[in-house]
Amino acid sequence: MHLQATQELSQSQSLKITAQAIQSVKILQLGSQELNELLRDEAESNPLLDVQFPDAHSRSSDEKWRPVDTSARPSTSGDNISATDIPSIADTHAHHVSLREHLHQQAAITFHKKHDRTIAFEIIESIEPDGYFRRSAIEIADTLKTSEPRILQVLGKIQEFSPCGVGARDLAECLRLQLTERGELTPKISCFLENLPLLANYEVDKLARKCGCDRRGVIEIIEHLKRLNPAPGRQFDTSPTPLAMPDIIVRYDTADDFKVELNTDLLPKALIDRDYYALIRRHSQTRSDRKFIADCMKSATWLTKNLDRRAQTILQVASEIVVQQRDFFVHGADHLKPLSLRDIAEAVGLHQSTVSRAIANKYILSPRGLTSLKFFFSEAVPVSQTRTQVSGEAVRNKIKGLIEAEIAGAVLSDDGIVEELSRNGINIARRTVTKYRKMMRIPSSAVRKRIKRTQSVSIA
Repeated sequence: MHLQATQELSQSQSLKITAQAIQSVKILQLGSQELNELLRDEAESNPLLDVQFPDAHSRSSDEKWRPVDTSARPSTSGDNISATDIPSIADTHAHHVSLREHLHQQAAITFHKKHDRTIAFEIIESIEPDGYFRRSAIEIADTLKTSEPRILQVLGKIQEFSPCGVGARDLAECLRLQLTERGELTPKISCFLENLPLLANYEVDKLARKCGCDRRGVIEIIEHLKRLNPAPGRQFDTSPTPLAMPDIIVRYDTADDFKVELNTDLLPKALIDRDYYALIRRHSQTRSDRKFIADCMKSATWLTKNLDRRAQTILQVASEIVVQQRDFFVHGADHLKPLSLRDIAEAVGLHQSTVSRAIANKYILSPRGLTSLKFFFSEAVPVSQTRTQVSGEAVRNKIKGLIEAEIAGAVLSDDGIVEELSRNGINIARRTVTKYRKMMRIPSSAVRKRIKRTQSVSIA
């Protein structure tokens, strides 16, 4: 009997430790905004928990940006609505109307037959946030038991709605709709739209031959097309871009050292109301009430301890990163060193997975700007005898700098970049340069040459 009780106690303690450890792991990997959301949920379910949030992440601020519900179907009783009842795009922004709502409002006064309204609803609900309709017309026809021509007919009417270009099935059609609306669609511009791959690669000479114009004419059309909107639906995206806030602040302490601190302005404060706990405990009448308040106290205690542990771990890891990457903070990105999770884990005595969670969704503010903690971890690239290794991020930064410094008559090929890096003591293969260039979404030297020639003609 005694053995059974001991086993049950051991299992109970193990479950409690496991629950606390799971919460600790979860909290560590959360960014500041996600952490605040978790604490709000905890505070609502635990009467003993008093959480004080930073002003920048208050509940009212979050509610201000709550998305608009777009699930309601359009009204079918709008036959007598006049065109002046359609809100302008400026009006829809003021009231945070979504793209689909804006289109449904126009459909309500455009389509008078019930079947057409049903088709219009299906099409509008399939239009993506950028304004494109990428769903198959045949698929909608099968779903609604109608013909493809009927679907395309309704789509054609929707493509006349504002914003201009909405409902297009590809970029060429989107641009064509806008040019048609403006009365600017010419045979030469139509030829350009039929050869968008050449346009994307700045194949000026090929476009000139195909579309029957000289180089200057090609440049003028390219500049004209740049003024169109390739994603007309985006103007209805009223959701704010989340701002990255620093979890860690690095300051110059002396000429030779840095001071690493937690950003206390960003940290929520979780307190336990022990007076309320004592009051409730004294007045608890039932066993279930006493158990509930005891569980609340345990949960609040775990949470506050895990929050402290999170802060200490992030500071510990960030401080070691600053030590390991001191040259970056002093001299800049070209001096970023190769660094792995293992390097930091061994230095601070933590597991690699703990380090990984500590840097997830965390940012550091230093004299070098606002940087993700993940930025400091980069693979080692073997180089020359004088410098055995350099970080991949530092090499990418050097490649980017070389390309940004190019002039029209001296665009570097990947082989040329290899030679320039070699002069700086970095000997890497051409395929590595190509890989890094593509990672940074930088076009090939051939495309860059055409772009610079185009720019020089435009300036002239």
